[in-house]
Amino acid sequence: MHQLIPYISLSGLFLPLLILFYNRGFKSANRYLAGFLFFSSLYLLESFTFFYAESKSWVAFFTNTHTFYYLIGPFAFFYVRSMLRDNSRISKVDWLHFLPFVTAFIGFIPYLCSAWSYKLLVADNIQSDNWDMEQFHLNFIIPHKVDQALNVLQIYFYSIALWILLSKYKRNSNSRIYQVPQFKLIRNWLFIFTLIITIITINFTVAMANMWLYDNKYIFLEKASGALLFASIVYVGMNMIVMIFPHIMYGLPLDIKDSFFTKELDESDDILNKSLVNDSNEENSTAEVTLNNKKDSPLLFSSDYIEKIELAILEVISNEDYLLPDFKLINIADKFALAAHHLTYYFNAILNQSFSDWKNKLRVEYAITLLNQGHSSSITLEAISLKSGFTAQNTFIRAFKLHTGQTPSEYLKKIA
Repeated sequence: MHQLIPYISLSGLFLPLLILFYNRGFKSANRYLAGFLFFSSLYLLESFTFFYAESKSWVAFFTNTHTFYYLIGPFAFFYVRSMLRDNSRISKVDWLHFLPFVTAFIGFIPYLCSAWSYKLLVADNIQSDNWDMEQFHLNFIIPHKVDQALNVLQIYFYSIALWILLSKYKRNSNSRIYQVPQFKLIRNWLFIFTLIITIITINFTVAMANMWLYDNKYIFLEKASGALLFASIVYVGMNMIVMIFPHIMYGLPLDIKDSFFTKELDESDDILNKSLVNDSNEENSTAEVTLNNKKDSPLLFSSDYIEKIELAILEVISNEDYLLPDFKLINIADKFALAAHHLTYYFNAILNQSFSDWKNKLRVEYAITLLNQGHSSSITLEAISLKSGFTAQNTFIRAFKLHTGQTPSEYLKKIA
């Protein structure tokens, strides 16, 4: 079963790259999540090679990454804090969180610069049944036993800190947003995230206690392998949650009032009540109709980003791209460098309609314009449906009736 650990760890190394690439930087907090997942996976790989790998070269290589363990806790803390307050900035005091890592890394530099033959000698000792890492003095600042103790203390410190953050947020957040689905998703996710870290912390403590109790690697693995594997499986569960629910990347709604982090947000950020189209501009009347169904609910994206989406949609409407038979949501995403799942959220949660309904409504309005102009006398209804972007007449009739309450034929009789 322990052979699953490297695959679990590799998936964790790959996921942060996806987060950084597809997130496009809309929520800076997700960079901390990517960092947490990356360094956690790196530590899992180090642990796997330390306990199970047969290749000395792999053991020697991953021993070089040991000090990065001290980044796991800070990245988890900054991620949760940034999600709750929608502010990922780090203050001067916050840099103290990285002091253990910097200290450990500086003390590790002589080993990092040592000859490969020496690292292989250390790896040989790691692979032996009676390991004794203290004899090598890998870190000239932090002794091996102290390093192990700090590993445990640090992860406990951050586990407790995460629960404190969630507790303060729950007490001080505005109950108005409790019914917003995205709020519930993020609230549950942050709870699960913190719970998973706590579970891993407990399992890590069990493993470390067994390491202190048993000098023989064989006995240690017999006692602690279950805890190591369980922690790895729980960790991959965290990765799967992020992949299955990409809405986690959106974060909390932005206009949260009276939270313990943010007392007020500028009313100008609430662009759900802002009209994109001037009522006096008749040329943009179609765009006005398609953008005025916005829900009066807290935002998930910044006002600048929503404005970017809306400008893209206005351009699509102006160019009549929706009349193309193969026009899809991904076309907007590719043309304007927008994330497809962000557009899906925009249509479903902000415009309060699916992309398909939005597209078909525009096509029906275009078909109505053709009918009102008398084109039905020169071309058939099927030709009008094709000119309006529909590839099948049945789809055209169904969409027409959905948006007008009558079929095209009935509409023709009415205007005749």
